Amino acid sequence: MANELPLVSVIVPMYNCEKYIELLIDSVLVQTLENFELIIVDDCSTDKSYEIVKSHVPQFNGRLRLIKMRKNSGGPSLPRNKGLEISRGKYVFFMDNDDAITNTALEDLYSTAEKFEADVVICKRYMESTGEGEDFFKNVVPLGEMQTNNTNKITGGLAEKFPYWLEDFFLVYPWLKFVRRDFLIENDIKFLPVVQEDSFWTFEVICLSEKMILTPHICYIHRDREDSLTSTAVRTTLTVKSMRRKMDRLINGFKHLDNFMGRLDFFKNDIEKRYAVFDHMAMQNLSWIYRVHGNFPIHSIFANLKEAFKTEMGNNDALISYLVANSVAMIKLLKRLHGALEETKLQNQ
Repeated sequence: MANELPLVSVIVPMYNCEKYIELLIDSVLVQTLENFELIIVDDCSTDKSYEIVKSHVPQFNGRLRLIKMRKNSGGPSLPRNKGLEISRGKYVFFMDNDDAITNTALEDLYSTAEKFEADVVICKRYMESTGEGEDFFKNVVPLGEMQTNNTNKITGGLAEKFPYWLEDFFLVYPWLKFVRRDFLIENDIKFLPVVQEDSFWTFEVICLSEKMILTPHICYIHRDREDSLTSTAVRTTLTVKSMRRKMDRLINGFKHLDNFMGRLDFFKNDIEKRYAVFDHMAMQNLSWIYRVHGNFPIHSIFANLKEAFKTEMGNNDALISYLVANSVAMIKLLKRLHGALEETKLQNQ
């Protein structure tokens, strides 16, 4: 089987995950679909993650490939792209380095993709858990929803899919998508080296896929970690580093997004739809800034943005920083007015 082309390439970006990576490895090793390759791309871990994975290589009989990045990339994007570049499977499945999958996950997803000749199979449900070892599997809680227990097909063009995307119908997590490798390669769909890279990647997958399948299979177990990057950022006070993490996707991702939409007839000559995409992406970030930093003075947000992106924004650093800070101020005002309106309604009942 080692010389046979795998049906599925499981790609995992890894960084300092010595506490959890063994559980992921074990969950892939016991898959009912045995013709897979597990590609783990180490982003220059400083703990024992690399050594732990290396010790498990013999168990996989050639199906585990351990790659090390030349230098730390600072996020999962470039390691994922590297994994895709060297993958050989007909389908690829991305996992986070601290999660796990059910023992029939690859078989369920592969069978669905083959049956419907799908570009992408999207899971609308998954499980979340906490704890380590056996406790991780004992604490699972189902999340997500689907109207039926049947597999649903979305075969229409962008006119059909676009409203669903605006309503956040498609969860952006890469680990909920089982994708045909040639589809990604032919369309040059890669992860951008920005924070929340999954939003851009998912948008491109949805826009360019001709046949999408929504499956009720619950295949993935996501770990809810208090020390995750997202949770750490939420707990961080108003600092340049914290602000940069979230605004990075707007400052450095929107030009890519604009260029991408400019190549598609659906968006090319429709400024209303293009604006709707920018507005949707921007509001996610602006709402996050309000939620985390809403109690701080608006001028502090302005100053930190200006400092964080002084090189990227050039002569427009003051203008862009002001516009973003002002948008957060508007959200703050609208939240306050909404609260006052709800209070008035209760008083009049």
